[in-house]
Amino acid sequence: MARQLTAPARWVSPNGDWDWIAGRLGPFGGGSITSVVPAGFGAYARILHPVEEPEADGRLVRWSDVARWAGTTLRPDAQFHSIAFPRVRPEAPAPWRSQGPARGRLARPDADALARLLREHTSTPEDCCFGLWDGYGFGGMLLAAPGAVPEPLPDPIPAAVREGPRLHLPERDYLCYVGPVEAISATRGLGRYQTANLAWPRDRAWFVASEIDLPWTYVAGSAALIDALLAEVHLEALPAVPTDPVVRVEPWVVDLVGRAAVELKEAGHVAIETTMGTVEAWLEHSRRGRSAAIRIESVCDDGTHGSHWMALREHQDPDVIRSVLEDAVVGLVEGS
Repeated sequence: MARQLTAPARWVSPNGDWDWIAGRLGPFGGGSITSVVPAGFGAYARILHPVEEPEADGRLVRWSDVARWAGTTLRPDAQFHSIAFPRVRPEAPAPWRSQGPARGRLARPDADALARLLREHTSTPEDCCFGLWDGYGFGGMLLAAPGAVPEPLPDPIPAAVREGPRLHLPERDYLCYVGPVEAISATRGLGRYQTANLAWPRDRAWFVASEIDLPWTYVAGSAALIDALLAEVHLEALPAVPTDPVVRVEPWVVDLVGRAAVELKEAGHVAIETTMGTVEAWLEHSRRGRSAAIRIESVCDDGTHGSHWMALREHQDPDVIRSVLEDAVVGLVEGS
């Protein structure tokens, strides 16, 4: 039997009442948070996704735990790598063992705590709208007995919704459903744990966005809502403003990678040492020198390995090389 949304939520097709979102978003990839969450709200914040979520009931590992371990400060503009690279490696083991915070979804307890808070800051708590990125597969395969052929799971999305119109936003399309504010977690049972990527009430008092590539969730609303969110002890949240960049790289990473990029171009090989692992890179040229590629090998402090290869259209372009190296260094603690 196909799994369904948690009652009383129900799948719907978007209509004209949903068009207001796109008109208040900045260009996708434009740099500021209003490319993810609409402009025009009184205040903004971001909920930091836990660094690690225990399978059984237990304490979530928060960004503040990592910051204390690293001996650094959790600033309002912090990216995860801002706190996950200690200047000097502590003797105590790192407080997380995963690939860093989950991207594009709220943790179970965070979703529940947020829903309780949001309910108090809308006149339509029983009538909310939700968007689920349509790129999630949710299919998967059933485990089968040895020698048997696995059977594909049925699509949990109704055919009329799967084949119908989407909520179209810049570079993202969403399947839609409606329900009470607690339905932000109504998609939990669709084959993988996943909360709604977008949520807002009919009165548009607030907006929640868990962008699929980000390890935090943006919340926009009234100043009263954001003040309450920042004070909520069951959530870890930081204040934000519409002009904040969505993603930034710490200056020390920029400097380190800049020097490494020069060495890589000159010597064809570079090793970047950090307190959380090592990144090695090689420039590989074709025999006739008409094309090139960059090969990356990463070794994290826990012994896990990663590799990446990318063709370079123009191997003399320093911006491309720096970008690839930056991603590899940050990936030592943030995963891919």
